[in-house]
Amino acid sequence: MLLQGYRKLAALILVIALFLCGMTPVLAHDMYLGGSKWAFGKDRILSTIELDPALFQEIKGIKELGYDLDKLTDDQLREMTTEVIQPYIDEKLSVSINDRSYPEKVVKIEREGTLWKIWLRISDLDFDWQENKVKIAYHLLFDETNNQHANLGYIYYTDADDDSVQAVFDKTQPDLQYIFDANNSVWEFSDKTAAFLSDIATFVGLGIKHILTGYDHVAFLLALIVIGLSAREAIKIITSFTVAHSITLLLAAMHIVNLNAKFVESVIALSICYIAAENLLSKEVNYRWLVTFMFGLVHGFGFASVLQEYVADKSNLVRSVVSFNVGVELGQLSILLITLPLLYLIKKKFSLRRVTVVTSAAIFIVGFIWFVDRLFDLQLVPF
Repeated sequence: MLLQGYRKLAALILVIALFLCGMTPVLAHDMYLGGSKWAFGKDRILSTIELDPALFQEIKGIKELGYDLDKLTDDQLREMTTEVIQPYIDEKLSVSINDRSYPEKVVKIEREGTLWKIWLRISDLDFDWQENKVKIAYHLLFDETNNQHANLGYIYYTDADDDSVQAVFDKTQPDLQYIFDANNSVWEFSDKTAAFLSDIATFVGLGIKHILTGYDHVAFLLALIVIGLSAREAIKIITSFTVAHSITLLLAAMHIVNLNAKFVESVIALSICYIAAENLLSKEVNYRWLVTFMFGLVHGFGFASVLQEYVADKSNLVRSVVSFNVGVELGQLSILLITLPLLYLIKKKFSLRRVTVVTSAAIFIVGFIWFVDRLFDLQLVPF
């Protein structure tokens, strides 16, 4: 009877584990993120959309027409701009001022460092900031990523008359910030709202979104609390995790300490295996908050891979990191509010040790697959 109960519980949790492993990305921190910068001048708008190569190549038409992004000639680049990127921008991006739409012309596309940049321009505008309403509707890459793409946009105001806006983009503080995603694809504004509050809301939202879609972090947290912690103990451990990853996140965002992304992702997967194995092999787990703190330092570098490209400058760095971590903490607490009652209900039917063993075994399997995949870049997971 006892063995039969184990088998039923094991089958259920193993199905869930294999589903998570098969349907989630290997590098859970990527989140299909992009960035965009918009310079508003007296009579024109200049903007760039910045995308990781893996995301850029998902634009409809690039793969279909056989473009190899690593071997593009100048002629192919111009052809791709005209035949693929411009029609795609016409379909997926629109800007209107006082309900009048303006076409965005693709000026050029280029590979800069690790990112692809699409340069756009709207000309012949005439508007007054205090009276005109601006609407940016962004629908790029939502279909291609099953609505998982998010783009962090920055607005800059400038009086410069020329097209050289890099100095504007590099200035100490953007005037507005917004996250485009499938649920918030339209950004409307009419004047310079408080950038301080905009910063906070933007990065709190980014933190919540990241932790809820960071399946390796969710697995790590579940492994931590499945041993039967009280709500108070669970909050203590999660707070320890937050403090730890806040330290390394800030260090990485300031470029004081940088680690190889492949190494970080592999160690994060290994941390999941370690906690799960500890649950399986140790009858009594002590100092879990300290172990969590140590691994949290590594997880912070994983969070940094999301955040550091989207902090506009050092003047808002601390505020952005703190806001992001508040979002992460809120996301973790929401996971607790769901998981602890669910574990309580399961423990009414099965013993605590049985739940711990079977759940930890499933988490160990998933974590080990992630570890091998990330360490050797085997791409076992389809996304």
